[in-house]
Amino acid sequence: MNLKGLLLIFCISFSAVLWADQLSDLKQRAEQGDVSAQTDLGVEYIVGIDVPRDYAQAHKLLLAAAQKGNKLAQYNLGLMYDLGEGVAIDKQVAVKWFQKAAEQGDVPAQFHMGLMYVHGEGFVRHYEEAFKWFQKAAEQGHTLAQVNLGLMYVRGEGAAKDLETAVKWFKTAAEKGDMIAQYHLGLSYLEGEGVKKDLSEAYFWLILSSAKGDQHAHELINELEADLTAKKITALQKRASEWNAKFLN
Repeated sequence: MNLKGLLLIFCISFSAVLWADQLSDLKQRAEQGDVSAQTDLGVEYIVGIDVPRDYAQAHKLLLAAAQKGNKLAQYNLGLMYDLGEGVAIDKQVAVKWFQKAAEQGDVPAQFHMGLMYVHGEGFVRHYEEAFKWFQKAAEQGHTLAQVNLGLMYVRGEGAAKDLETAVKWFKTAAEKGDMIAQYHLGLSYLEGEGVKKDLSEAYFWLILSSAKGDQHAHELINELEADLTAKKITALQKRASEWNAKFLN
């Protein structure tokens, strides 16, 4: 075996020993009641990468940390009850923990509160409350909250219908690469709703969405090509390719 191979084995072994020491320390701190350690170890048991997946241990640790007010533990405990991971699905208990985390400013928990209110899970369906929580998460950069907020503005759910504001949120999420937002932004340009009608911009955003697998975007592209010149289509496809390359880098 060459020196490079020996060094690689040494590095892997050293990393394994290092992680074993870190894991031992994490477990010790969790047993001593360290809230951050309980939360981190609880998540490790859910993910099951560095330790064997163990939902019972995850629940025990996350519950201990959540009861002490750790918002990350509260959010993950909510997910366990929402998805039925290691526990029976219980939307009301899920909501209880999501709300505790959301009220402490946890952004994913705020997004999930919006979802629970939209779908009437754990609560009676309440669009105004859903809108409130989506807005909190959207303003802190949560992409899916931004998409959902845009859709609520389009439909006039939870707030007055406002197509211009809907476009603002779709564009914010679309520029971060969200397929659904790109579709709705393209549709907005196509129909001239909330923004000046622009077939070129519609085609551009629909290309990006279609490339990610959105079938509705793909169908609209086929229709749009009849209204655009071959030269324009080539230029827009090049722009989309360059945008994707820049985005991925």
